[in-house]
Amino acid sequence: MSGSRPSIFSTDDVSTGIDLSGFAPKTDSAMSPVPPETLEQVSEENGFPSRAPRARAAARLQPPKRPMLAKSGRTVLLNARITQRAHDRFHEIVEAERQRYETGELMHRATLGEIVERALAALEREIGQGSRAK
Repeated sequence: MSGSRPSIFSTDDVSTGIDLSGFAPKTDSAMSPVPPETLEQVSEENGFPSRAPRARAAARLQPPKRPMLAKSGRTVLLNARITQRAHDRFHEIVEAERQRYETGELMHRATLGEIVERALAALEREIGQGSRAK
């Protein structure tokens, strides 16, 4: 190259020095489709078995099932940085509450939000008792 870029707006291929003769549209013979028999043979030889389409009519008749989620009213996100020890203690409490639920001691599964609310209530009780003692 001569050190300068060819113009993309030039219509004269001779002045740009670029030979584009190798870029020609493919002919129909070059794009002939592969016969279905060949596709089946190659797919079976390489471990791609043919599968019949599933009937979707039965799936459409039934409405999609959604899991029942209790509406807790907890819609605000609380995000805080805590120590690994506090994180582990919190999740130990969550696991203990889950165990209590599974043994039948609790009638509902405690959520993370509920455990935070219970911890805040306990802290408020502690703060209230501390101010009365003075």
